[in-house]
Amino acid sequence: MRTRLRSTYASMLTGVVMLVLSLVTAPAQAQFGGLRRAVERKVEQSGEDRMNAANLIAPTFDNTTVEITAERLDRYVAAMQRQKVQVAQNRQRYDAMQAEAASLREAAVKADNRRDRETYDRATYSYGECRGIAREAAEAEYEREMEEFRARIQRDPVAAQKDPKMKEMFALLQQSARAYQSGDTASIARTQQRLNALMDVKNDSASLDRLALPKCGARPAKPRSIIVKDSLEVRSTQLSREASALLESSGGVPGADVGMSNLQSRMVWERLQSWLNGVQKDAPITRTFTKAEYDLLLSRRGDMRKAFSGS
Repeated sequence: MRTRLRSTYASMLTGVVMLVLSLVTAPAQAQFGGLRRAVERKVEQSGEDRMNAANLIAPTFDNTTVEITAERLDRYVAAMQRQKVQVAQNRQRYDAMQAEAASLREAAVKADNRRDRETYDRATYSYGECRGIAREAAEAEYEREMEEFRARIQRDPVAAQKDPKMKEMFALLQQSARAYQSGDTASIARTQQRLNALMDVKNDSASLDRLALPKCGARPAKPRSIIVKDSLEVRSTQLSREASALLESSGGVPGADVGMSNLQSRMVWERLQSWLNGVQKDAPITRTFTKAEYDLLLSRRGDMRKAFSGS
């Protein structure tokens, strides 16, 4: 028994040695090239075997799913090749724009002046408090006028309805009530603006600034350092957003580029991807192809790979 094991071990060792010697004597590139070709042949043969064995279920061609013909495949592959070039260009632009955005952010940090910012913040806070008092006074005046309006109607409804200003105010209040009931926010805003104008209510920003001017002074002006910093940050954010948009893609190509509708083009994309995944990744191949479509895709396999995978 021990002699037999030694003999078997010696045979295995001899085989390993011969294999190593054969690999050493062959050029390395040829070895790896041969190995790669063998793997590719195995994968492609596996894909072809599964395709040949598949029971094809012909799809229903309609306004959504169109037949993959040679002409349509040519247009689609060409569009994908153009898209690849555009994607590469977009990537270069993305990198450049992001680099510029980073440079702008650095410039914004350098432009920031802590002393200016703290002084401006304190002045803005004080102004806001003073202006808030003016706003409260304006709102109190509005409430006072509304109370007076209601009291006049209660005292003498007939006389109140004859007053042109009161009639207009009453009509606006009715419109506002209807707008609130229907949830029409645009109508609510319009009627409120007309009521404010009719009653000389000053609650917009510019009017409140003018109202607060005697007691609060003018609104604090931004220092130049803050203006420059804010401008740089806005431009940086805009560049980053535009750069990110360059890389956004939903897959496939627009229908106009291939003589189809967007929905048809998207469906072609999904079917081609399904077929390629089955061939290249040893995944289950969908069977919703006609025999003619299968044969066409098989014959154009190399073109499709270059267009879709970039290889």
